[in-house]
Amino acid sequence: MDSFKIQIDEDIKLIQREYGNIDPRLTKVEFAFNYWVLSRIYSLDEEIISPNITEYNDKNIDCYVWYEDIKELHIIQNKYYELDTVVNRNDVSDFLTTPLSVLNRGQYSRNPELQRIFDRIKSDNEYKIYLSFFVTNEYHSPDIDGLFDKDYSLPGIEASVYAKYYDLSDIKSLYYGDRFTNKVNFYTIMPTRQKATSLDVRPDNYDMPWMIDLRYVMINVAELYRIYKEAAKKNYVLFEENIREYLGTQGINNGIIKTLKDKNDRENFFYYNNGITIICEYCETLGVDKLPAEYKKRKYNYGFKLTNPQIVNGCQTINSIAEVLSHYDEKSVYSEFEKVYVLVKIFVFDETTKRSKAGLDKNIVRFTNSQNAISDKAFASKKNYFLNIQSEFVKRGYLLLVKPSDKAKYTSEYNDPVEFKKLQNKAKSFDERLDLHSSKLSDYMIPLEKLLKVLLAFRENGYIAFTRGSSVLKPNSPMYKDFSLNIETWCTIDNMLLLYLMHYKAEKEKKASESKRFPIPYYVMSFIGASCKDKAPSELKKQLDILFQSKENFLPIYNFYKELTTAYAENVRDYYNMDYNIMIKQEMFPSIFDNCFRNSLRFYPDKERIKTFVEYGKYINY
Repeated sequence: MDSFKIQIDEDIKLIQREYGNIDPRLTKVEFAFNYWVLSRIYSLDEEIISPNITEYNDKNIDCYVWYEDIKELHIIQNKYYELDTVVNRNDVSDFLTTPLSVLNRGQYSRNPELQRIFDRIKSDNEYKIYLSFFVTNEYHSPDIDGLFDKDYSLPGIEASVYAKYYDLSDIKSLYYGDRFTNKVNFYTIMPTRQKATSLDVRPDNYDMPWMIDLRYVMINVAELYRIYKEAAKKNYVLFEENIREYLGTQGINNGIIKTLKDKNDRENFFYYNNGITIICEYCETLGVDKLPAEYKKRKYNYGFKLTNPQIVNGCQTINSIAEVLSHYDEKSVYSEFEKVYVLVKIFVFDETTKRSKAGLDKNIVRFTNSQNAISDKAFASKKNYFLNIQSEFVKRGYLLLVKPSDKAKYTSEYNDPVEFKKLQNKAKSFDERLDLHSSKLSDYMIPLEKLLKVLLAFRENGYIAFTRGSSVLKPNSPMYKDFSLNIETWCTIDNMLLLYLMHYKAEKEKKASESKRFPIPYYVMSFIGASCKDKAPSELKKQLDILFQSKENFLPIYNFYKELTTAYAENVRDYYNMDYNIMIKQEMFPSIFDNCFRNSLRFYPDKERIKTFVEYGKYINY
């Protein structure tokens, strides 16, 4: 678990570098850990974190997070400890008693905003108050665990109170898994003309108890566009569970857009389109007596109120509808498209259904998209594991393309020169260390599958990356489960990025070379990886620090291995009479590599720097 402590320290250095000028207190690593917890675990933007920190004369509260939409208040104590520092019972027991007691008496003067929030929510029985204790090790006195089984609610507090202890392994699970976030609850009305335009499958009414509650409804496209806008206004992610997502105005979307723009053909849209699939948490039927007046004015007398709807199939349709209808004002959009309908399937997954039909919602996502040429790789990349790594890459100025829609999303977002310049500034320290000169947005985009293949070439070898790399995002393959979902066990976020950029540099130099053959990028990764074999994560981190600490260190080491790929290829050709195109598909010949390494090192002008790097890896005996 020491490898994750290394990751925390790496992130803290990034925070100190990026935001030290905003908050001078960040020079103290113990204080910076508060920033780390709030940004990495609670998903707060670093630029607005400072008011949430109450450390110093804080009554055992280091910071807090208020999620108003989901009615949660998190009161947090953070301990940045070394791995062998014991967490004592008193450290924890004071935190579990003092904060609520002081807040309940209205005496928390350290942060008036927190006191105001507490006064507002303590009598609301729908609220949840979490006392969360985070510590950067797994070493605590044995009597601590029992403290978290107690009831810490107090007279006058109607909100539910929970207490949780997070050690280093728990924190790692949050970092790469389900981070806390302020989930937005969203309610919308989906109206239709008559009750007859809806097929309501009610399991009890149909005497079909094995079915789930579902609706098939004819919905006007203008109403779908309204829902799309409402969700965007409330920052609700309408397509969170959708695997296809919006891929731009190419291919199938052109047909949708063309039909919607054609005044004569648009009324046939219902016949042409396969429809939209929605999963929601609750669906309330609205007869004419419950339907708001604004919908009755548009000739509706029936409909449904949906709670937290997710469009799981039809994202292309919805976004294409928005693309066309956004050019009409609010009044004319209803008249222009009054004859344009689409079929909407609504599946209701309340808590009971989720328990009784475990996994069905995920299968609906999978199978409703299976006819649209969506590969297993797209489903594999939806894991929070990769999405959280993506978040960390953005903080470092690089855009990891995880979901199918990411390229279109980032192209739109960073088309703004100001935003693109911010991205470049974040990436600057990484680019400078490798002497990269990136200028286009595409230079900062990294496909997830390619990242995993590059890391595979380094960790194993180029041959495995070449022959088995296609499995890195196949959900049920051993490569996916054993390698792709475990890269954090041996590689920090910084080094994931730097290793990829090294490969990217080799690719650029190969394309620019006269022969278009050298250096061989996978061999560069393989050869450097061979010098780092079988290292514990903390030792590997130290060795890669030697490689990547500065341009002055990196270039001599990189150039040595780059030239080594040429020498190796020439020796294989001479010894085995093997063509280049055949050789790059073969396993590496260790004896030839060792001979080439020693011969190249003998005449290399900066051999001492190479020896420092390699001897630290304890690989080759001189």
